[in-house]
Amino acid sequence: MAYFPMFIDLTDSDCLIIGGGQVAYRKVKVLLDFDARVTVIAREVSSKIREIAGKNNNLQIEERQFEDSDLKGRKLVVVATDDNDFNSFVSEKCNEANIPVNVVDDQEKCSFIFSSYVKEGDLVGAFSSSGKSPVLTQFLRDKEKEVLTPKLGKINELMGQWRAQVIDVLPNEAERKEVFQSILKYSLDNDNLPTEEEIKVIIKERV
Repeated sequence: MAYFPMFIDLTDSDCLIIGGGQVAYRKVKVLLDFDARVTVIAREVSSKIREIAGKNNNLQIEERQFEDSDLKGRKLVVVATDDNDFNSFVSEKCNEANIPVNVVDDQEKCSFIFSSYVKEGDLVGAFSSSGKSPVLTQFLRDKEKEVLTPKLGKINELMGQWRAQVIDVLPNEAERKEVFQSILKYSLDNDNLPTEEEIKVIIKERV
Protein backbone atom coordinates (compact mmCIF):
# COMPACT_ATOMS: atom_id res chain seq x y z
CA MET A 1 0.00 0.00 0.00
CA ALA A 2 1.43 3.33 -1.07
CA TYR A 3 0.78 6.42 1.05
CA PHE A 4 -0.59 9.53 -0.66
CA PRO A 5 2.06 12.31 -0.49
CA MET A 6 0.04 15.20 0.98
CA PHE A 7 1.78 18.35 2.23
CA ILE A 8 -0.01 20.24 5.03
CA ASP A 9 0.65 23.54 6.80
CA LEU A 10 1.63 22.92 10.44
CA THR A 11 2.48 26.54 11.26
CA ASP A 12 1.28 27.24 14.83
CA SER A 13 -0.67 23.96 14.79
CA ASP A 14 -1.07 22.21 18.13
CA CYS A 15 0.78 18.88 17.91
CA LEU A 16 1.27 16.29 20.65
CA ILE A 17 4.13 13.87 21.21
CA ILE A 18 3.67 11.22 23.87
CA GLY A 19 7.04 9.94 25.05
CA GLY A 20 10.26 11.64 25.99
CA GLY A 21 13.11 9.51 24.69
CA GLN A 22 15.40 9.53 21.67
CA VAL A 23 12.66 8.75 19.15
CA ALA A 24 10.45 11.50 20.55
CA TYR A 25 13.42 13.86 20.29
CA ARG A 26 13.75 13.17 16.56
CA LYS A 27 10.04 13.81 15.99
CA VAL A 28 10.21 17.03 18.02
CA LYS A 29 12.93 18.34 15.70
CA VAL A 30 10.92 17.50 12.58
CA LEU A 31 7.70 19.16 13.76
CA LEU A 32 9.52 22.27 14.97
CA ASP A 33 11.27 22.46 11.59
CA PHE A 34 7.81 23.09 10.13
CA ASP A 35 6.87 25.70 12.78
CA ALA A 36 4.37 23.56 14.68
CA ARG A 37 3.59 24.16 18.35
CA VAL A 38 4.62 20.93 20.07
CA THR A 39 3.69 19.57 23.48
CA VAL A 40 5.65 16.62 24.86
CA ILE A 41 3.93 14.57 27.55
CA ALA A 42 5.96 11.90 29.34
CA ARG A 43 6.86 10.89 32.85
CA GLU A 44 10.52 11.40 31.99
CA VAL A 45 11.90 13.67 29.29
CA SER A 46 15.42 13.45 27.87
CA SER A 47 17.98 16.19 28.33
CA LYS A 48 18.05 16.73 24.56
CA ILE A 49 14.35 17.61 24.50
CA ARG A 50 14.83 19.87 27.53
CA GLU A 51 17.66 21.64 25.73
CA ILE A 52 15.42 22.40 22.75
CA ALA A 53 12.62 23.62 25.03
CA GLY A 54 15.05 26.08 26.59
CA LYS A 55 15.67 27.65 23.18
CA ASN A 56 12.32 27.31 21.39
CA ASN A 57 9.07 28.68 22.80
CA ASN A 58 7.10 26.44 20.42
CA LEU A 59 8.02 23.41 22.54
CA GLN A 60 6.30 22.74 25.86
CA ILE A 61 7.11 19.88 28.21
CA GLU A 62 4.68 18.29 30.67
CA GLU A 63 6.22 15.55 32.82
CA ARG A 64 3.19 13.54 33.81
CA GLN A 65 0.97 10.68 32.77
CA PHE A 66 -1.10 10.99 29.60
CA GLU A 67 -4.82 11.72 29.97
CA ASP A 68 -7.54 11.23 27.35
CA SER A 69 -8.30 14.96 27.41
CA ASP A 70 -4.78 15.66 26.11
CA LEU A 71 -5.98 14.75 22.61
CA LYS A 72 -8.49 17.59 22.42
CA GLY A 73 -7.70 20.16 19.74
CA ARG A 74 -4.56 18.44 18.43
CA LYS A 75 -3.64 18.73 14.75
CA LEU A 76 -1.75 15.45 14.93
CA VAL A 77 -0.37 13.05 17.52
CA VAL A 78 2.86 11.06 17.71
CA VAL A 79 3.13 8.13 20.11
CA ALA A 80 6.70 7.17 20.99
CA THR A 81 6.52 4.76 23.93
CA ASP A 82 7.53 1.12 24.46
CA ASP A 83 4.09 0.14 25.82
CA ASN A 84 2.27 -1.65 22.99
CA ASP A 85 -1.07 -1.74 24.80
CA PHE A 86 -0.88 1.97 25.55
CA ASN A 87 0.14 2.74 21.96
CA SER A 88 -2.87 0.80 20.69
CA PHE A 89 -5.16 2.64 23.08
CA VAL A 90 -3.99 6.09 21.96
CA SER A 91 -4.12 5.08 18.29
CA GLU A 92 -7.74 3.97 18.66
CA LYS A 93 -8.68 7.17 20.51
CA CYS A 94 -7.10 9.29 17.76
CA ASN A 95 -8.89 7.36 15.02
CA GLU A 96 -12.21 7.81 16.81
CA ALA A 97 -11.57 11.56 16.98
CA ASN A 98 -10.27 11.76 13.38
CA ILE A 99 -6.86 12.97 14.58
CA PRO A 100 -3.90 11.84 12.42
CA VAL A 101 -1.68 9.60 14.53
CA ASN A 102 1.78 8.12 14.10
CA VAL A 103 2.81 5.27 16.38
CA VAL A 104 6.56 4.99 15.96
CA ASP A 105 7.74 1.67 14.51
CA ASP A 106 4.21 0.23 14.36
CA GLN A 107 2.82 0.93 10.91
CA GLU A 108 -0.49 -0.84 11.50
CA LYS A 109 -1.37 1.67 14.22
CA CYS A 110 -0.47 4.70 12.08
CA SER A 111 -2.84 6.82 10.02
CA PHE A 112 0.14 8.80 8.70
CA ILE A 113 3.88 8.24 8.49
CA PHE A 114 6.86 10.56 8.48
CA SER A 115 8.89 10.93 5.30
CA SER A 116 12.61 11.49 4.85
CA TYR A 117 12.89 15.03 3.57
CA VAL A 118 15.18 17.80 2.42
CA LYS A 119 14.15 21.37 3.23
CA GLU A 120 15.55 24.68 2.02
CA GLY A 121 13.29 27.50 3.17
CA ASP A 122 9.80 26.64 1.92
CA LEU A 123 11.09 24.25 -0.75
CA VAL A 124 10.69 20.65 0.42
CA GLY A 125 11.51 17.34 -1.22
CA ALA A 126 10.28 14.20 0.54
CA PHE A 127 10.52 10.42 0.12
CA SER A 128 8.42 7.60 1.49
CA SER A 129 8.77 3.83 1.24
CA SER A 130 5.31 3.38 2.82
CA GLY A 131 7.09 2.25 5.96
CA LYS A 132 8.97 -0.60 4.26
CA SER A 133 12.52 0.72 4.10
CA PRO A 134 13.64 3.78 6.12
CA VAL A 135 17.23 3.10 5.06
CA LEU A 136 16.25 3.48 1.40
CA THR A 137 14.36 6.75 1.95
CA GLN A 138 17.30 8.13 3.94
CA PHE A 139 19.59 7.21 1.06
CA LEU A 140 17.31 9.04 -1.38
CA ARG A 141 17.15 12.03 0.95
CA ASP A 142 20.93 12.27 1.08
CA LYS A 143 21.15 12.04 -2.70
CA GLU A 144 18.49 14.76 -3.03
CA LYS A 145 20.64 17.09 -0.91
CA GLU A 146 23.03 17.22 -3.86
CA VAL A 147 20.22 18.68 -6.01
CA LEU A 148 17.99 20.62 -3.63
CA THR A 149 20.54 23.25 -2.66
CA PRO A 150 20.18 26.49 -0.65
CA LYS A 151 20.22 28.37 -3.96
CA LEU A 152 17.07 26.56 -5.07
CA GLY A 153 15.46 27.61 -1.82
CA LYS A 154 16.27 31.24 -2.66
CA ILE A 155 14.93 30.82 -6.20
CA ASN A 156 11.71 29.45 -4.75
CA GLU A 157 11.34 32.51 -2.50
CA LEU A 158 11.97 34.82 -5.45
CA MET A 159 9.34 33.12 -7.60
CA GLY A 160 6.89 33.26 -4.73
CA GLN A 161 7.40 37.01 -4.43
CA TRP A 162 6.59 37.50 -8.11
CA ARG A 163 3.85 34.90 -8.52
CA ALA A 164 0.84 37.16 -7.86
CA GLN A 165 2.14 39.94 -10.11
CA VAL A 166 2.89 37.54 -12.98
CA ILE A 167 -0.58 35.99 -12.70
CA ASP A 168 -2.14 39.45 -12.72
CA VAL A 169 -0.24 40.60 -15.79
CA LEU A 170 -0.30 37.34 -17.77
CA PRO A 171 -3.66 35.52 -17.70
CA ASN A 172 -2.35 32.85 -20.08
CA GLU A 173 -0.91 29.90 -18.14
CA ALA A 174 1.58 28.98 -20.86
CA GLU A 175 3.03 32.51 -20.85
CA ARG A 176 3.32 32.50 -17.07
CA LYS A 177 5.15 29.19 -17.24
CA GLU A 178 7.61 30.65 -19.74
CA VAL A 179 8.32 33.57 -17.40
CA PHE A 180 9.14 31.34 -14.48
CA GLN A 181 11.18 29.01 -16.68
CA SER A 182 13.20 32.04 -17.80
CA ILE A 183 13.73 33.15 -14.19
CA LEU A 184 14.85 29.65 -13.27
CA LYS A 185 17.24 29.37 -16.22
CA TYR A 186 18.76 32.78 -15.48
CA SER A 187 19.21 31.87 -11.82
CA LEU A 188 20.87 28.54 -12.56
CA ASP A 189 23.13 29.95 -15.29
CA ASN A 190 24.40 32.85 -13.17
CA ASP A 191 25.94 33.32 -9.75
CA ASN A 192 23.26 35.80 -8.72
CA LEU A 193 19.47 35.80 -8.96
CA PRO A 194 17.85 38.18 -11.47
CA THR A 195 17.20 41.71 -10.25
CA GLU A 196 13.76 43.32 -10.14
CA GLU A 197 14.48 45.19 -13.38
CA GLU A 198 15.64 42.03 -15.14
CA ILE A 199 12.47 40.18 -14.11
CA LYS A 200 10.32 43.07 -15.35
CA VAL A 201 12.06 42.77 -18.71
CA ILE A 202 11.33 39.03 -18.81
CA ILE A 203 7.66 39.71 -18.10
CA LYS A 204 7.43 42.59 -20.58
CA GLU A 205 8.69 40.37 -23.39
CA ARG A 206 5.52 38.26 -23.01
CA VAL A 207 2.94 40.98 -22.49
